[in-house]
Parts: sequence; C-alpha cells; structure tokens
Amino acid sequence: MRGFEKKESYDRQYSDKDLIKRFFKYLSPYFLMVILIILGVVATAIITIFPPTMVQNAFDVLEANAGWTEVLPFAIGYVLLSLLSWIFQVFLGIIVTIVTQKIIKQIQIETYISLQEHDLLFFDTESTGKIMSRVTNDTQELADMLNIISQFLSNFFILITVLIWMFVVNWRLSFVTIGMAPFVMLVALIFRKITRMTTGDWRAAIGEVNASFQESVSGISIAKAFGREKKSKEEFEVINYDTYRYAKKRAFAVMGVYPLMDGISVIGMFGITLYGSSLILGDLASPSVILLFLLLLNRFIYPLVRVASQYSTIQSGFAAMERVFSIIDAEKEITNPLDSIIKKIDGQISFEKVYHQYVEGTPVLKDINMEIQSGESIAIVGHTGVGKTTIASLLMRFYDIYEGSIKIDGVDVRDYDLQCLRSQIGLVSQDVFLFSGTVLDNIKYGHPNATLEEIEKVIDIVDAKEFIDAMPDGFETELGERGKGLSAGQRQMISFARTLLSNPRILILDEATAAVDAYTEWKIQEALDSLLADRTSIVIAHRLTTIKNSDRIIVMDQGKIVEEGNHENLMKDEGLYSELYETYFKHQSSEWISEISEVFTD
Repeated sequence: MRGFEKKESYDRQYSDKDLIKRFFKYLSPYFLMVILIILGVVATAIITIFPPTMVQNAFDVLEANAGWTEVLPFAIGYVLLSLLSWIFQVFLGIIVTIVTQKIIKQIQIETYISLQEHDLLFFDTESTGKIMSRVTNDTQELADMLNIISQFLSNFFILITVLIWMFVVNWRLSFVTIGMAPFVMLVALIFRKITRMTTGDWRAAIGEVNASFQESVSGISIAKAFGREKKSKEEFEVINYDTYRYAKKRAFAVMGVYPLMDGISVIGMFGITLYGSSLILGDLASPSVILLFLLLLNRFIYPLVRVASQYSTIQSGFAAMERVFSIIDAEKEITNPLDSIIKKIDGQISFEKVYHQYVEGTPVLKDINMEIQSGESIAIVGHTGVGKTTIASLLMRFYDIYEGSIKIDGVDVRDYDLQCLRSQIGLVSQDVFLFSGTVLDNIKYGHPNATLEEIEKVIDIVDAKEFIDAMPDGFETELGERGKGLSAGQRQMISFARTLLSNPRILILDEATAAVDAYTEWKIQEALDSLLADRTSIVIAHRLTTIKNSDRIIVMDQGKIVEEGNHENLMKDEGLYSELYETYFKHQSSEWISEISEVFTD
C-alpha cells in the first residue's frame, strides 16, 4: 500500500468500472430525482451565459449613445437571471442532499449488517477503531463525494455551454480561451494523483487515531493505575502527528490547485485583452465582445478549475468507497447453510474427533471426544489456556471447527439455522456486557416479548429483586455504558436473569462467578439449581461447589481431555484433577476451613 496506508486482511481492490457500476445500483431507486437533478443542472448551465450577455448588450446600447431607459431592461434582466440561477442551485442542493443521505443510510445499514454477520475471529483480529473509522469517516467521505458529483456535472455543463456560446460569438477569441485548457488539465492530473494517494494515507491514519482513542478510553483505569498517562500521551502524539502530516499533504493537494488556476486566469485575461485589441483594430470584433469574453472567461476558467479539483475529490470518494465496500464484501466464515435446520432441540451433545486452531499450526483443541446427555450437567476444569472456553464458543458456532464434528441431537451444528441454534443455547460468561438502556431492556434483551410476570419470576430466582427495587427507578433505571453504576455482582445477576428469561435448552456458564465476591457468589450459587434444572449444562469453573455438584467432571490439559469422572473418583486417581484441587479448589472446601480453624485455635 502507498505511504502510511496499510492493507487490512479484508481489503480488496476494485476497478473504477466496478465502483461506478455499484454506485449506480444505489442510485437506481431514485431515478426520478436523478432526472430532476440533471434537468436542473442543464437549466443552470444555460442560464449562466445570459447575465454576461445582458452586460454586452447594455454596453452596445451605451456605445450607441442611448439613455438609461434603454439600458434598464438589460440591468433588470441581469438581476432576474442571476436570481433564477440562484433558485435553481438551491433547488438542486435540496434534492442532491435528500438523495445523498438516502444512499448513505443504505450503505451504513449494509455495513452494519455485514459486521453483524462476521464471526468472532474477524473481531479478534481486526482493530475496532479502524472498523469504526470506515463506518463513520469513510461513509462521510462518500457523502461528500455524492454532493461533489452534482457540482461536477453542473460545472461540466456550464463549461460546455460557455464554450459553445464563445464560438457562436467569436471563434478567434474562443481559441485563446481554449489555449489555457491544457495547462489547467496538466495541473489537474498532477493534483489528482497526489490527492488520491494522500487521501488513502490520511484515512488509514485516522483509523489508527480512532483505534488509539478507543484503546485509551477502554483502558483508562489501567493506565492511571500504572501511571502511564504521560507515556500514553507520547505514543498518541506519534500517531496523531502522522495524521497531521497526511492531512497537510491532502490539504495541499486539494486546495493548492486554486492559486495556480488564478495565475492561469490572469494570463488568459491578458491574452484576451491583447489579442482582442488587435481584432478591434481590424474590425473583427467590437469592444462589447471583448467585455463579454472577459466576463465569460471566469465562467470558463472557474468551472474548469472546479471540474479539476472536484475530480480529485471524486477520486478521494472512490478510495473511501473502496474501503467501505471492502468491509461489506469481506468473506463471511460463518454462514447459514442453504437447507438450514430449524427445530426445538432436546440438548444431547457430542464432540467427535474435534480439532481446532485459531492460528495455523497452533492447535487449541486436539482430538476432543465426549458425549453429554440431555439434562446432564458437566464441569470442565483445567489450567488457563487449555481450550475450555473454546469448547463453548464452538458449540455456539462463534467459530467453525477446524476438523471433526460437533452435534446436537445428532445434527451437526453447522447444519442448524444460526438463529435457531443460538436462541436455544444460553451463555453466561465472566465478562458481563450490559448495554446502555434500562435494567428492564437488558433483562429482556434475549426475549423482547417477555411478560412482566415472567421477568419478575426470573428476578426472584436469581435473587436480584432486592437490589433492583432499591434502584432509583427500579426496572426503568438507566444504566451507563457496559452497566456502569452497578457492582460486578449486580451486573452478573442481571446477566443470569437475562439468560434464564430466554429459557435455553443448553446452558453454558463460563467462569460466571469468578469476578464476584463470596456473598454474591453464594446468592448466585443458590440460583444455579434453578438455572440448571432440566437443562443440559456445561460449567467452566474454578469454584469447587459448582464443580462438585456436576454430574460429571471433564479435566483438560494442553487441548486434550485427560481425565473424566466425578469428584470422588478423580481424587482417588491422584491425577491432574487432584493437583488442580490442591492448587485451586481445596481452600474453598469446608474441610480446609475447619483445618485452618484448628491451626489458629491451637
């Protein structure tokens, strides 16, 4: 990629032909509006030549020693035609804005839908800040381009109309005017190339800034805890300086064209005046014609300037369009099969020779084979990084397995309709995410049509009624971003309520109580019997009580299942589970507490 611009894994290159074809696809629903825009552009271009002609005619009348009454109609005509031109421009601006915003709205919707359809690996590997930059900044660049296109067409038609009128009036002077065009186009081509290159670099740099901002805000408490504010500021200044540097280059490319064009315009006026004088002396032109050409010169040069600069802006828009379409068209790894299965599941699960890896050559799961009966509760234990959470993610098809198969009720999870599959599997994780909105909105997130009676029932089950009633507006209390204002335990209890309300057939608890205090864990533990009743459950936990209450314990090490059984049998085997018990679980047992009490008593 050029300069600073870095290719993301999902980036594509499109030809201008492909981009234009796709652009017209978005434009086609607004065909009548487009026709109105074209008619308005043509009308504005035709009107443009008449005010200078009014001045020429007035000058001719004055040369004939006529009075002001003969000049007045031309003066009034000049004002009225200028006013009419302004009205057409306002009319065009309104219609163009409507069409532009409708198209941008559609593109943003398509971008949002595309992001929703991506698997988690896409978001694991891509920068959120850079994605957001494309969704916001690049779509705004597209909006600017759409507005510029109408202005480009308007200036182009004005240019053609003025040129034709010049040839009608005096073809000799017209060639003087046309002689400036090659210089204008040469400058335009140079600046066009610079603009497209610098715009891509600038947009990529903005993505880096957005990513840095998001990371800084998300981790502000950690930065403060380690006293990293100054260092973070220095790192951001480096990134921000790159943005400033590319923005400066882009501004030069976009705006630097105008001073050069002004210089060309002055040369043109000098040429028309000098050559026009010789034509007057040879009776080949009148002074009023020279005046007309001087007035029309600005209506030729400046539309040509705008066409040149606007073409560069359109090129910038093409770069933005390419970046946005790259996200929309990025390949989706997880998709619904053509004949997807939609049915109510019972909850029997089987893993058959499952291998998985996130990075090529680094397996996370190796030859996983296990059967979980409907209604059975199993606990999965092991050291950090052995693949426990990966099993849960694969079951919900957040990722597709690398090798093997995972079946629910004898049907491969890849054959299920995604919505059907995930709506019947509930996940409560350690990292609780609550959305901005009310407490009620968050509880009803997975079941928007739930009745108040159903909601109050699950609130009672998870024992969250007391703290919700104590909130200023109860269920209608507004929560901040990610549930700010609530304790970790309160957020987790709302998460439990949200999951229970959706009434899943399979329940996954992924370290669901790891981040809460002992009292909150005790309250949640009381609710687990209700949560797990009559459901197939997979509990990934470091809490002894939850593990011991499971029907079966699966012990994992280095991506493999190494032990399986209940607590008593696994302790007798004196294998990895026994080691884990001594390391993590023993201090949670009542026996250990009694031993410690005796030590202190003695």
